[in-house]
Amino acid sequence: MVKGNKDRFVLELGNDGNGEPKTLSAEETLQQMRRGFNNGSITFEYPFLWQEIKSEEEDEFTDIVLLNKNSNSIVKVSTQPCLANTIDELKEIVETELKSNECDIQQSGMESFDNYGIWDIIYITKEGLEVEQYAILKDNNLYSLELYTKNNRDQVAVKAFVELIQTFKILKPVYKIDGDSYEKI
Repeated sequence: MVKGNKDRFVLELGNDGNGEPKTLSAEETLQQMRRGFNNGSITFEYPFLWQEIKSEEEDEFTDIVLLNKNSNSIVKVSTQPCLANTIDELKEIVETELKSNECDIQQSGMESFDNYGIWDIIYITKEGLEVEQYAILKDNNLYSLELYTKNNRDQVAVKAFVELIQTFKILKPVYKIDGDSYEKI
């Protein structure tokens, strides 16, 4: 469990099957160490081995970019205003754009997540990066969580990405849409 400061963590061990205090290996200890992110609009936890980096493409929509040097993987979390009314409409727009950018869509599907729909798409860019993107559309805000990997997806990176998504919470919308324009709330 993570409290307040993103560099603080608490290990919850409990007891093993014999009632003895649990002990963890070095790998298990690292897996349980987590950092938290909270910008007032969204919150989530991520493994300690991932570190925050500056985004190469500074924009107003990127919330955080995380790097795992061990697996050479990147996670990008962003929030932006969205004029699409449904996730199906968004799916059609994004898939058309990906195909026009010569991306190869591997898989696309809908999931249920915390009382709203989530769209999961996996595609390969023309540069050979494999991207898994989860998109959540709520209150005309698009929450996008993307995992970038190269040369076969590292299962540890995928597991960490799924764990991040499972802790992801929307606290309040960031943008208010008015016709074709938007403003930050």
